[in-house]
Amino acid sequence: MAQNGLARELPREIPRATNPVHKTAVTPNPAIKTQRVPFSKFEKALCVSFSLVVFALAIALVSSNIAIGNAQSTLQTVQAKVTKVQASNTSATQQISELSSRSRLNKVAKKSGLSLNNGNIRNVYK
Repeated sequence: MAQNGLARELPREIPRATNPVHKTAVTPNPAIKTQRVPFSKFEKALCVSFSLVVFALAIALVSSNIAIGNAQSTLQTVQAKVTKVQASNTSATQQISELSSRSRLNKVAKKSGLSLNNGNIRNVYK
């Protein structure tokens, strides 16, 4: 406890029991009867309408979640079909390039008895 000889221990005070100045004791009066205030018709209608709105919103939320699930399923089906068609198109493009190659065209021309004249060849590009 001592820091450079400056610290000292102070005597501790014992807390005294304090007496309250004013004593307040609440005693229920048996002559007074407490009653609840009844709800008015407007308050009842307001509660019912609020409950109906909350119920309708809950139903709308569930139905929108179901619709989203169905749309996602349809989207996956369509994407699978698109992938198949793209694969088919790629295969067809590859077959076209193989069938229209210069070496194959020369073979077909020789089978048919045709000859190649370089002056009559035109290259057409898209």
